[in-house]
Amino acid sequence: MESQDKIHMLIDSFREVKKASNQLLSRQAEQLGITRIQFMTLTALMKQPHIGLTELADSLRMGNSTMSGIINRLVKAGLVERKRVDTDRRSVALQLTEKGKEVEKQTYLLYSEALSALSDIPDEDIDNLIAVHRQIINKLEKEREGTLHEHKPGTSDGADL
Repeated sequence: MESQDKIHMLIDSFREVKKASNQLLSRQAEQLGITRIQFMTLTALMKQPHIGLTELADSLRMGNSTMSGIINRLVKAGLVERKRVDTDRRSVALQLTEKGKEVEKQTYLLYSEALSALSDIPDEDIDNLIAVHRQIINKLEKEREGTLHEHKPGTSDGADL
């Protein structure tokens, strides 16, 4: 098998893993009446309480208008609250309510329980896979930034990826 074909298979396998894990997380979140994106938002707010909408949107790689709609639904559901920032009355910080913390915790537990099916994979294999993933991410980010090398049409065989 050609090196280029193997690289394509590898990238395709990432997509398959992401799709399967997203579907699993969606199913776990739906059991508690939220969407996968809402769960990701709750988790981000759990890790970074009192964050602003723009920072939250950036951390989840979403647009402000999309994030605003998600937050509006979470506020309406009683999972998130908006608080005025004392030092800047124009700014609003977002934080989880007690109900939001509980829903995030329960969803996380359900998802973790479902992922326990992977626990028979040896730690060494997981460590190696993580190392390879980091290597690929770094190379692709450098490529995206244009710092790996300059591309000339028809000159790359893809072996450096």
